[in-house]
Amino acid sequence: MSELVLRTEQDVEDLTWGATFYGVGGGGTASEGLTLLKKELARVGSITCVDPGALRDDAWTATVSFMGNRAPLSPEQESQKKNLGLVEWKYENNMVEAVRFLEKISGRKVEALIVPELGGANTPSPIATAAAMGIHAVDADYAGRAVPEIAQCGACLMGEPTVPIASVDKWGNKAVIYEAVNDALGERLGKMLAMAAFGNTAIALLLLPASVMKNCVVPGTISESHSLGKAVREARAAGRDAAEAALAHTGGRKLFQGTLVKKDWAVKDGYLDGYHVFEGDGEFAGHTFKVWYKNENHVTWLDDKPYVTTPDRVHQIETNLGMPLLNNECREGQHFMFIGLPSRELHLRPEILPRMSPRHYGFDIDYVPMNQR
Repeated sequence: MSELVLRTEQDVEDLTWGATFYGVGGGGTASEGLTLLKKELARVGSITCVDPGALRDDAWTATVSFMGNRAPLSPEQESQKKNLGLVEWKYENNMVEAVRFLEKISGRKVEALIVPELGGANTPSPIATAAAMGIHAVDADYAGRAVPEIAQCGACLMGEPTVPIASVDKWGNKAVIYEAVNDALGERLGKMLAMAAFGNTAIALLLLPASVMKNCVVPGTISESHSLGKAVREARAAGRDAAEAALAHTGGRKLFQGTLVKKDWAVKDGYLDGYHVFEGDGEFAGHTFKVWYKNENHVTWLDDKPYVTTPDRVHQIETNLGMPLLNNECREGQHFMFIGLPSRELHLRPEILPRMSPRHYGFDIDYVPMNQR
């Protein structure tokens, strides 16, 4: 059984570094997650993420997540936000309010929070929320990576209902989606609420008994994230390269290294959607690498030929900073290493793979496991 105990700010930083890496270019801004989790750790002294098996089967669980994307607001949007009176936050951690709202509308007491996905915000923030509420955080998540769509989290892929969905923004507005004809539309409605609030909503959903939750999560991923962050920190302290340390610790494959030369992106239906193009150096000199992302990295091309794709995982580290960056944080001229890891077993199930493959995103590309490319 896995269990992780966070005792120091260094533990929080290690966890967040690893979770940001495993977020494959998405998963929320690390600074937000760090702030919330460090604050709660200082208040309670230590935070334990328990093994899923430690929960009673009849304990009610939920997940909580930030909704939207972190694309920068235009000057016009900033002006509109101010004109709407959205100046000061009512809730620093609107995740807490979202869970309380879900409890209120469902009549259930939530005893544990499940991390929805791995990422710089969407991993530490639910753990901080559990600590703030005095309930269990769990050493598991619903994806083993970051995914753009609610319907791609483990519980949804296994057919569990997302509704009711409680939405609370930082300004104090609350809404509930009681029913949705499918998960995709439920998410679309949630995205519209997030867009109305300029990307500052949290949603609480997937109210499930622990007996059901245990069959839908990827266990041990919080410990896995912490272990990676710690290993990279110790390697850097010894004078080693962060990207090479991450490559060695994960046992991944170096997919590419080079400089970002072109960005082409837009916000579409609440998602950050775009391409990054890189020119290679070192062993990849003379080659080009292109990534398509929908919040996270999903499809890549090497010299314009299909390369590694989702559900295999394409991770990125800015080598000069020694940091994994979100796609909205990447800038032309920065230098990256891309590290590939095989898909989580959950996403390779025959009934699930079609909802995670390139064709799901509209590409005429079949999924070929990275070890066959």
